[in-house]
Amino acid sequence: MSMFADREAVANNIVAAFDAFTPEEQNVVLRQILLKCQPLQLRFVYAELKTLLAVDFVAHLPRELTERIFSYLDGVEMSRAACVSRLWREKTNNEGLWQRLCKLKRWEHFGFNEDLSREESCSSPTSTSRTSPRFTPVNSDVISLSPLCHWKDVYIRAHHLNKNWATGKYTVMPALRGHEGRVNCMDCDGKLLVSGGGDNSVRLWDLATGKCINQLEGHTDSVTGIELRNNIVVTSCADSVIRVFEASSGRCLKVMQGHTSGVEHLCFDGANLVSASNDRTVRVWSLSSGKCIHNLTGHTDDIQLLCMHGDLAVSSSWDQTLRLWDIRRGLCLQILVGHAEVVYCCQFDERRIVSGGADSFVKIWNPQTGECTKTLSGHTGEVYCLKYNEDVIASGAADSIVRLWSFAGECLHELREHIGVVRCLLQEGDRLISGGDQKKVVIWNTKEGKLLNVVHRNPTLLHLMWANETKLVLASPESPGTVSILSYW
Repeated sequence: MSMFADREAVANNIVAAFDAFTPEEQNVVLRQILLKCQPLQLRFVYAELKTLLAVDFVAHLPRELTERIFSYLDGVEMSRAACVSRLWREKTNNEGLWQRLCKLKRWEHFGFNEDLSREESCSSPTSTSRTSPRFTPVNSDVISLSPLCHWKDVYIRAHHLNKNWATGKYTVMPALRGHEGRVNCMDCDGKLLVSGGGDNSVRLWDLATGKCINQLEGHTDSVTGIELRNNIVVTSCADSVIRVFEASSGRCLKVMQGHTSGVEHLCFDGANLVSASNDRTVRVWSLSSGKCIHNLTGHTDDIQLLCMHGDLAVSSSWDQTLRLWDIRRGLCLQILVGHAEVVYCCQFDERRIVSGGADSFVKIWNPQTGECTKTLSGHTGEVYCLKYNEDVIASGAADSIVRLWSFAGECLHELREHIGVVRCLLQEGDRLISGGDQKKVVIWNTKEGKLLNVVHRNPTLLHLMWANETKLVLASPESPGTVSILSYW
């Protein structure tokens, strides 16, 4: 103890003497001490100096420079930065920074007209996958902190939703039952679901509660097509009649007659109304007058498919052709010849037409010339469904494979998880949903070409799918028909 006390006294004397030196003398003494130090002591000095010399640049730099520095961080890094100190939390709680991150993730729409803070969770779910998908708002108990800025709240909610899709967290509502026959068609606007069946009935369902709130009467045969836009429901029927209803009241507004056989296909975007029938014609209708404006003829066999984009429509037939129509002028612009069998699926815009057929090929066409610019080969069965965005084309086939293609014709990924035919595809950003036989629904990431999760709780076979950002709706081809709703929020 005496020796330790003596050493401590010596150390105190050295420090006292050091304090008495001038700054120049202190520098000389420090240099001499450092030259005497071993590497172990130098490392200790370095570690201590790092903390003592650290400067919080956020406290000293202008706001514009601080925001510029933080703009290089991603969402995870920004969240970590907010935990550094009270000052950093306030500086990172910035509308512009978080809106930019939302824009990069394609989540900006959640901050405007699709506010997740007002999104209702499913009521009375029958089951929940793994853990609940429900979101718990972040509330700070520290009074001195400013409230969470709007765009950070949007980012947090959208990140939670995206993670639910990726990890398979959802609730399952009670099955929607009411149709005595199979469900042939359905459409949804995010709040109201409309389904049409082989039992001649059309039912309106509240998507939040799963309750049937109305039925649309008047159909005398199987309902084959349904479109819902702006409180207007348009139905096609095997009795050759097209009917227009007001969704809120269920009142029939128009009955459109002209086809001489059952109407199998229907397209309606709120302005243009186009139908295709077993009479091998495509008709364009005026919604206001209920009259047929154009009767488009040319197909020599039954029409298998009808799709619309703006003032253009594409139909395919068992005559192995696709036809591109100008529905405003009533003209056939192109006849696309190239598939060896019927075309089952198609999507198009002003720049391209993409089609998939029973010949197992996916083809890309130039709508201006009618030329087939690419033939994508690889599937070994009929191609029943396809979707594309700005980055990739996705196709599903009877060979149980979902393929991702570049627009240059290269097969980027083969996605193998299905057993049996892949019936339907839905695409939202980098998320792809595929549905097929054996009651299987699969969620994929198209950017990485990897499986995210398999939906195991689909209670029935499926042949129709609809999805928005928070819900997935599945319809069964079985009779009596059922509709299932999965909520990821």
